[in-house]
Amino acid sequence: MRRLIVDAFVRAIGWLRRRRRVAPSGAVVKVNLGSALLVADGWINVDASVNALLGGAPRPVLGILYRWTGSRELFSREEYVRILRSHRFVHHDFRFGLPFGDNAVDYVYSSHLLEHLHRDDAVRLLRDVHRILKPGGVARICVPDLSHALALYSAGSKEASLEYFFSPSRAGALNRHQYMYDADLLTKALRDGGFSDVARRKFQEGDVPDLVELDNRPEETLYMEARRR
Repeated sequence: MRRLIVDAFVRAIGWLRRRRRVAPSGAVVKVNLGSALLVADGWINVDASVNALLGGAPRPVLGILYRWTGSRELFSREEYVRILRSHRFVHHDFRFGLPFGDNAVDYVYSSHLLEHLHRDDAVRLLRDVHRILKPGGVARICVPDLSHALALYSAGSKEASLEYFFSPSRAGALNRHQYMYDADLLTKALRDGGFSDVARRKFQEGDVPDLVELDNRPEETLYMEARRR
């Protein structure tokens, strides 16, 4: 029940801020979409979670929030507070597009976000990624690989495979998968989003910076990069 209340509150704030615009700073603008707490220095981290909503809040507030979230499984309290206070977070609901102007961003990184959107919403988001990128800018889109999930099922690991398609009832709305991609399906989605220069990449290899810090879960993840012409 507590999670549902928090989800509803955070989504309401997202609706109120649906028309906000973020002014990037610096010669190179890097945006991490759906960042959660997996961040790197110099990136603008855009996320729809309560963590992003309260990013930069006073330490006592973040200490209370730490006890409410599932972050205790991944981070110590000190690390959790440090991440939210030392990196730039922007709370935004992706259903309302991206809060950046046209041709404003050099790099977009997104890991394990797209599968949480229905496909038509995902394509709309990719069109907006294309819009905010400067000519020559690069987007790196990382998703759970459908081929990996199906291979698990074929090998007899049926429950592990089904976890990619179904979430436990206690999972919040932001944690549910709405679609899955293999290389062909993600390539098509990127092309439908306006990209013509699309290529598959390997773990921590590509044209986007800071991949050592950002890429994760290589055994299950499909990595694709698309460049705006």
